[in-house]
Amino acid sequence: MDDRVDNLSPEELATLTRAVERISRRRKIMLIGYTLALLVMIVGILASLYIYGVSPPGRFVGWVFFIPFALVGAILWIFGKWAKRA
Repeated sequence: MDDRVDNLSPEELATLTRAVERISRRRKIMLIGYTLALLVMIVGILASLYIYGVSPPGRFVGWVFFIPFALVGAILWIFGKWAKRA
């Protein structure tokens, strides 16, 4: 593989370098998105369990479990769009 890289012209090498940097930037953006989504999911589920636990009996608060999933979906969608643009 080193022989193939050594035989590249300076223009081809610059193009290859830009492509590798672009892919690396996309992966970093997606890693940040995945990490943020994980944190939001953990905190959101814990908050939902707390809200469910302290609510008075007979009151429907099951909707609070939907919020963390909606937030995670929005985060992944936003970071996915951002990574495609990068």
